[in-house]
Amino acid sequence: MKYISKIFSIFFISIYFSFFLLSYGNCKEDKIKLFYEIYYGPFKVGESEINITSQKYTAIVYSVGLARWIFPFYAKWETWVDENGYPKKAVIYSRERNKERKRLIYFQEKENKIIYQKLLPKREEPESVSLEFPIYDELSSFIASFYINYSIHSEVKMPLFIKKNRNFVKILFKEKTSCEFEKEKKECLYIETYLPKKSELLKRASKVEIFLLEDKKIPIKLKGKLPIFGSLVGKLEKIETF
Repeated sequence: MKYISKIFSIFFISIYFSFFLLSYGNCKEDKIKLFYEIYYGPFKVGESEINITSQKYTAIVYSVGLARWIFPFYAKWETWVDENGYPKKAVIYSRERNKERKRLIYFQEKENKIIYQKLLPKREEPESVSLEFPIYDELSSFIASFYINYSIHSEVKMPLFIKKNRNFVKILFKEKTSCEFEKEKKECLYIETYLPKKSELLKRASKVEIFLLEDKKIPIKLKGKLPIFGSLVGKLEKIETF
């Protein structure tokens, strides 16, 4: 069962990788929703939704169908951002069967300080961590990665706040390729992302492959590799603006 847990956790964490915001641009859409279906081989095992506004990013992932019966899983990540997309506050929640975890994080850039607090399974006192800024949480950095100019920046490293430490994620632009979305052939960018060895939801991460729609600057496909079990794939099914 521990490997089933990693299947859902690794997709959730693959929703949070990437890269330096101010140097490469930020989110231009005021409000957008991205809907993904998650597959393990030919089997649909989960769904995910990412909501983006100018003030807040939200990502939700959960198991469905038979996978929900075998391993019920739900996770929600919320990040409030400033006008440039830097994180101000993050709330991270996950539930695996009856086990719940919840974390609260405040980013205080002027003081170079981050306040971190565990709320579940047991409420603990807040901890203060002094780290170098700029620094991002995994969700805000993921949104920033949509808008990197990969024709100029083929390799990028970005600092992330993970587990009370400053870690780095690396992204490599490999090539342009063809993808299919809404029954049409689209131009995509093939990118490889190498995640840190720790995260809020997954203690051991791996490489994530990303196919980014070149015109819309949105991931059309995410593929996370698991030891022994192979790959979990998230496919973009729908885009909504509102």
